Amino acid sequence: MSEDIVLIEKDEERNIVTIKMNRLEKKNALNFDLFNALQNAFEEVEKSDARVVILTGGEDTFSAGIDLKMLTGQAQAQAGAPTKPQNFRYWLNTVLQPIFTKIEKLEKPVIAKINGYCYGSGFEMACACDFRFAVASATFTMPESLVGIITDVGGTIRLTRLVGIANAKDIIMTGRTFGAEEAYRMGILNGVAKDQEELDKIVLDYADKLIEAAPLAVGMAKRLIDLCYGKDAEYGMQLEGLANSQLLQTKDFFSGAVARLEKKKPQWKGK
Repeated sequence: MSEDIVLIEKDEERNIVTIKMNRLEKKNALNFDLFNALQNAFEEVEKSDARVVILTGGEDTFSAGIDLKMLTGQAQAQAGAPTKPQNFRYWLNTVLQPIFTKIEKLEKPVIAKINGYCYGSGFEMACACDFRFAVASATFTMPESLVGIITDVGGTIRLTRLVGIANAKDIIMTGRTFGAEEAYRMGILNGVAKDQEELDKIVLDYADKLIEAAPLAVGMAKRLIDLCYGKDAEYGMQLEGLANSQLLQTKDFFSGAVARLEKKKPQWKGK
């Protein structure tokens, strides 16, 4: 496995970590090596003091989706790796889906910065992130139906949450390709940039906004929004009360409240 199939870049000043898929010769098609590297990268970030995570690819591709050569057994075998999953459903449930769930459950905000192709499982990975920004030339598709399968790493669930049932059926069942502006109108994207320079600026500016908020509160809000979606209001309000009963005991709450009263900028400690 190439040691740099995933690059981890740390902005120590801002406390931002960028995870960059780097299988660019294959348009970041997701295979065993890339899946394993992404899992390791997110486990490393989970243990770090990073405030925001940015997930991205190359200048002309986010990810072209699952490597079909891996699924059909046509991929060249790597040392210690099978050419295809031996028991696909078991591998999917115990290896692949948990990687996407790890992104979703990470108590740090994750921003997908999207260039070029955002296809299939790569699109599903972007849906597992909290926020998505793309350059105007980016294109999106979930083409699984066109090769006889369906989305299987949360596409039917996460995409439906973002765009509603009618749009999700349209995207998943037709497998059509569409652009960034349409993705923005449907609610998939939080913003669209005219070029790479503007995209970089928009993403960093948004990361800075997230960093201005208390890290424990941001993490708790992320978890509650995901957990409470689709549940009745009473369930959600009970969880909100439990969460705030804990947050009220933190040093960050006291620091933030005092800073607000004194019209100063709080210094968050994550404690």
